[in-house]
Amino acid sequence: MKIWILIFSAALFVGGTCLGVALQPRLAPVPPAAPPAPQPTWSRPSGYPSFSVSRFTAELHLSDEQDRELDAILSESQEETQALGRAMRAAQDKSRDRIVAILTPEQKTQLDALMAAERQKRSESELARTVASYQKILGLSDEQSKAFRTILGEARNRRREMYGKPGGDHHEGRKAAREEQNKALEKALTPDQYKRYLDISELERGER
Repeated sequence: MKIWILIFSAALFVGGTCLGVALQPRLAPVPPAAPPAPQPTWSRPSGYPSFSVSRFTAELHLSDEQDRELDAILSESQEETQALGRAMRAAQDKSRDRIVAILTPEQKTQLDALMAAERQKRSESELARTVASYQKILGLSDEQSKAFRTILGEARNRRREMYGKPGGDHHEGRKAAREEQNKALEKALTPDQYKRYLDISELERGER
């Protein structure tokens, strides 16, 4: 029984991202000078280290024709990777549907309850990591951290309610929820903390 629940859980949560995890690589103190823009990397599965594409083309003195062919190869590789991801999600969806189909109505109800509890647990864990990340980078006090967690939790619940309603403009709903959240955060943070929070949150949304 635990095996198919685990499979179902994996299928349900695959592809999800956690804001706290997503923020981790971005929450280091801002250096005095902006670092150079990251370059695309090329890596091989046989253990070769990643290699900057721009450095690869420059040091090997690729011709214009080779450069065009390299672009085509990398583009095809990206498309194949995306296709593989879609195929994996489709297979997981199919497995989930087949698993659900063999359950009795009582088992389906029990499974729904189990998955709801798992989603809640996962969401609380993600929220805790997010707050801990912001607490560190913004220097939040314990009182500010509690307020921060409450505000983010309420905003998360509003988004869930919005997605649960049929129809409507979800984009505008998310925008309104974010604005309401930010107004509350502005009251809980100092001006400097709030400005830095906005910088980080804008960066996080822009890189999704």
